[in-house]
Amino acid sequence: MERVLEERLRERVCLGDTEAVQDLLTLGVDVNAREPVSGWTALHWACKEGYLDIAVLLLKNGADKNIRSEIGETPASVCSNQQILYLLSTNDDIERIMYDTSLRSAPSAYAPPDFLRATANSSKGRNNIYDKNRFISAFQDELVLKIRIANTADSDFIEVELPRSELTYQALLCLCCKELDVNSHQIQKLRKLPNTRLRRDKDIQRLQNFQEIEVVIDATNVYKGLQNSNSVANSLPTLPANGYQSISKKDQTILY
Repeated sequence: MERVLEERLRERVCLGDTEAVQDLLTLGVDVNAREPVSGWTALHWACKEGYLDIAVLLLKNGADKNIRSEIGETPASVCSNQQILYLLSTNDDIERIMYDTSLRSAPSAYAPPDFLRATANSSKGRNNIYDKNRFISAFQDELVLKIRIANTADSDFIEVELPRSELTYQALLCLCCKELDVNSHQIQKLRKLPNTRLRRDKDIQRLQNFQEIEVVIDATNVYKGLQNSNSVANSLPTLPANGYQSISKKDQTILY
């Protein structure tokens, strides 16, 4: 339950729902809880989306502005709001900044590097929409994966949804069989691209949204059934066109 509430906190922050964020913090949800895959905290998302009120609220409730993500991102490094950057770069009293409207509207004294400005500008366009949609999807009840059959003429992936309550190898195997119209006996292995074999439930639980999965087919099993059916058919007696069985002797054929 605790983890669910932590995920809900990050989701509400991303959506800019200040009231819900306050309610969750009042319940005692860990403000510094990190997302298991990316390592982002609620403050990372408040900075990314530019929600000053929420950023102040999080900091007031003990949010650590120095926590880094799995790839080393701090809240400031993903920030798209000049006032939040100012807040993160100073030790001024949070209450004063929260209620001082002149500070909230004034240009920030902190000038981020060019690469940060470029990131902020791009986030205001289509990339921002994509990031938000990806985040919302990540906190729903399903894991979105991209699957295809390996070594076929059609190299396109299809997107499928695996319930987060069923992150097991068997569940993924069944999903691949259903969506790709193959039999489980035909599947030799599941491969996480580019080169990692999936073998057990823990491997599935580490998958991220939009992970690319290849289903490797065992060609011998594909044709084994056909070969068996052909061998049975070849062993059956052949009826002539008139429907009678016959016994062939040296110089004549007897029909009965």
